[in-house]
Amino acid sequence: MEFGFCFGTMLRADPDASRLWELLAEVERVGYDSAWLYNTNGALPPVLDLLTEAVTRTERLVVGPHVLVAAGMPPLPLAERLSGLAAASSGRFVAQLGLGGPREALIPDPREAAKAMEGLLTDMAAHFDADDSRPRPPVWLGGHSPRAARRVAALADGWVPSFIAPAEFGARRAMIDGLVAERGGRKEVTHAVQVVYVPPELDGQDWLTEQLDDEVRRHKPGFATADIYAFGGYGAVVDRVAEFRDQGAAHVILVPARPPADPAEEITRLYEEVVRTFR
Repeated sequence: MEFGFCFGTMLRADPDASRLWELLAEVERVGYDSAWLYNTNGALPPVLDLLTEAVTRTERLVVGPHVLVAAGMPPLPLAERLSGLAAASSGRFVAQLGLGGPREALIPDPREAAKAMEGLLTDMAAHFDADDSRPRPPVWLGGHSPRAARRVAALADGWVPSFIAPAEFGARRAMIDGLVAERGGRKEVTHAVQVVYVPPELDGQDWLTEQLDDEVRRHKPGFATADIYAFGGYGAVVDRVAEFRDQGAAHVILVPARPPADPAEEITRLYEEVVRTFR
C-alpha cells in the first residue's frame, strides 16, 4: 500500500506559501508517497499554480490536486495544463478530478455536472490520442454512485472516493473491477481512498464532535459519524486504514479533519504512528 498526505484544511488555516513549502518538504522527508494540495479561500494561488511550484520543490513525491473541480471547464486548455504538469514532474503528477460539491461546483445540477465531466474526459482523451508525444497524466475520479463507477471504469485510471465507509468502498471497488473486466480488462484501475481522521489533540472536543455529526447527517444519512471519520487516536486511524486495505485500497490519502496546532509535528507523528505500521 502507498500513503499520501493531504493539505486540506491546513491551507485554509495557514495560507502562507513559504510555510506550505516547508511542510511539503517534511512530507517528502519522512517518507510519504504522495502529497495533495487543495485551497478554496483565495489567499493562495490557484491549486494548479501551486502544483507547478510543488513539482520543482520535490524529487520523489507524487503530487496532485485534492480533487480539482473540472466539470464545466474547457477540455483542451485543461488537457494542455495537466500535460504540462506531467512533463514538468517527470511523471509524478496525478490529476484528481471531480464534479464539485454544492459550494464549489461549476455546474449546480449534479446530473448535468456528471454529463459535462464525461464529455470533458472523452474530449481530453481524444486530444491526447491525436498526439502521442503529449505527456498524459493519470486521472483519478471520486464519487461512489453507480454512475460514478461506470465513469471510472470507462474513462479514468483511478478511483479516489471520500466520505465513504469501508464496506461501501469494497462493494463499489468490486463493481468497478467488474465493469473493467466486462470491457476486456484492458487497464488497471488504482483504487485509492481519502481517510479523514481527527488529530489526537482534537479528539473528544465537543465543538468538533458536533460539527462532524452535522456533516454526516447532511451528507451521509444512515451512517454513523464513526463510519466516516476516524477518531480515537492514531490506533483508530491504523484500524480504519486496515479496513480499507482489506476492502482493496492500494493508496491511502490521510486528511486531517481540522488543522492541528503544529502541522509539521503532525505530519511526522502520523507517519511514525500510522504509516510505518503498514511498511
